[in-house]
Amino acid sequence: MSLLRKGCFLRRTLLLASLLSVFLLPETVFARNVSVGLSIGQSTVSVSSASALTATDGSGKKHALGTTAVFHVSGANSVVVGNRTLRLPVSLSSRHPLSFNKRRYRGAFRLVSSGSGITLLNVLDLEEYLRGVLKMEVNPAWSLEALKAQAVISRTYALRSVLQNRGKGGYDLGDTVMSQVYRGMNAEDPKTDQAIRATKGMVLKYGGEIAFTPFHSHSGGATADVSTVWGGNMPYLKGVNEDFRTESPHETWEARLSADQVEEALRSAGVNVGRLQELRVEQSDSFGRATTLRAIGTNGSRTLKSHSFRMAAGSTVIRSTLFSIASAGSGSQAPVPIAPLAPRPRSNTVPPASPGGSDVPSSLTPMSAAEERQLTDLTEQGVFNAEELMDMLLNPEKRKGYLIRALRTVRPGVPVQPQPQPVGPASGQFLFRGKGWGHGVGLSQWGAKALADQGWDFKKILSFYYPGTKLEGM
Repeated sequence: MSLLRKGCFLRRTLLLASLLSVFLLPETVFARNVSVGLSIGQSTVSVSSASALTATDGSGKKHALGTTAVFHVSGANSVVVGNRTLRLPVSLSSRHPLSFNKRRYRGAFRLVSSGSGITLLNVLDLEEYLRGVLKMEVNPAWSLEALKAQAVISRTYALRSVLQNRGKGGYDLGDTVMSQVYRGMNAEDPKTDQAIRATKGMVLKYGGEIAFTPFHSHSGGATADVSTVWGGNMPYLKGVNEDFRTESPHETWEARLSADQVEEALRSAGVNVGRLQELRVEQSDSFGRATTLRAIGTNGSRTLKSHSFRMAAGSTVIRSTLFSIASAGSGSQAPVPIAPLAPRPRSNTVPPASPGGSDVPSSLTPMSAAEERQLTDLTEQGVFNAEELMDMLLNPEKRKGYLIRALRTVRPGVPVQPQPQPVGPASGQFLFRGKGWGHGVGLSQWGAKALADQGWDFKKILSFYYPGTKLEGM
């Protein structure tokens, strides 16, 4: 082969290798730009800039516009601006930052068709996007390590959304709490910019994949398992205990709802039990966070996730799922703590095959999580003898009866255990007492601040809230 032919062959080989490397690189390499929905499905959109706007329509034709342009829907795939009709999608650019709704944005704008309306997108580099996010999610006055942790999980969250949502709905992310709060240049701050630069390109991965990194304001003392909130099983999103204090203003909260309000929330969550008679915590996790509720009404009994109820009632009303429910009549007091009972002498004899307890009523009503804990506590205190324990084992329907009888029994020198009172309309209201704010999954922002204040760096903070993940480049 001649040197000339060898040279051509070598160039073709290198070109082919280059092309193959482009197609074989992971998708994340190309996921550096994000599109954020600023205005969804509207009939009119107004944008502006300090300098003239340039619009490029769907056919590639450029149009010079003034410093302000108002676009109106015109048909299924076009808009009217002034006396011109432009084919969608329309890209907008300017020598100065673009503005919408009195906020300035980096990058470009893009108008796309959305049903019978138009949607305005902000298309920009991922790192620039983060500059408009962090100040809306955390206080720039916090420790830099806490801000770095937030920068990494916000970047990871956005990148995962890009890879999952690209091509769905016309944009990658919204600009509200349903994605991440984003306010463009209006939200930029030197301290959060520093955190973004210090962690540039860093994301969390698990098993080589981009991790799911939800976060919330304050856990109330322990984060939630993702399975109890949204379902699924992610090993790095199990609940973790925060055995330290925070400065969160959301440490505790209360909410009072009428029976009508609770019924409306239940219906919104897909649960209709008729006229509500009782609402109680059915199951809790190991940290005491309510995972399921039971609603009892004139049309029967249903269970639902506490997270579903919270979202239906309003996430600013029921601020977390770490709550208890009590009657809230006029002049109601905090729940009375359970007093320990003196142990009853145990029987040393082997119980008969068919134990007694004929005076104990049976109940087919499921026991609540609180009642189960009470029964466990009483058993550990030695309140039940061996015969009674065997009777409960062989006749589970009697367990509630034994609990009620034990709570009603008055013995000399033993404090009386108050019987659990039903929580329902008879008391006038439902009183929710809780801790924390947010869904509880992943990083607690006030918890991250507390750890950073104790000297933890951002890597250690991320390992605490997302155990098993690895900090890697995109």
